[in-house]
Amino acid sequence: MFTVFGFYKFQKINDLKKNQKILSNLLANKNINGSIIISKEGLNGSICGINKDIKTTIIRLKKILNIREFDSVNNSISKFRPFHKPKVKIKREVVPMDLKISKRLRKKNTHIDPTKWNKFIKKKEILLLDARKPFEHKVGSFKKSVNPNIGNFRDFPKYLKKLKKRSVNSNVLYWWN
Repeated sequence: MFTVFGFYKFQKINDLKKNQKILSNLLANKNINGSIIISKEGLNGSICGINKDIKTTIIRLKKILNIREFDSVNNSISKFRPFHKPKVKIKREVVPMDLKISKRLRKKNTHIDPTKWNKFIKKKEILLLDARKPFEHKVGSFKKSVNPNIGNFRDFPKYLKKLKKRSVNSNVLYWWN
């Protein structure tokens, strides 16, 4: 039996080439197959191997990248190896969305003080998008938040384009955990 472990973490990662090499060697040395995507904004991976090797690989991976906990994990068991080889790729985005944000918006201070959050999201002109998976949204979310109910993050820009056409005057906040 093989353990299949999926994970992602949004966290700044430096020295991508160096970390790519270290992680590639780690996977090869532990006989772990699958893919890990690393970018400046974090990592996303699905790997498989014998349970003992997966556990030690995860401990080592967290230590290498200074990660306490992943943002999301998914653990399952397989009778066969679903991945044929180990791959560590450097990408521009952890979750590829090709979402273009203008320089003006990137420079704008968009931080909202937690003490002002509830008052802010109650405003009529605010639309809060909860872009987590639909089942996560059902478990709990902010009142009046909207879940785009998309299958994967690559569909998110399409959803935003449709939304933008419908509501030109709304301010949209994105929230994913």
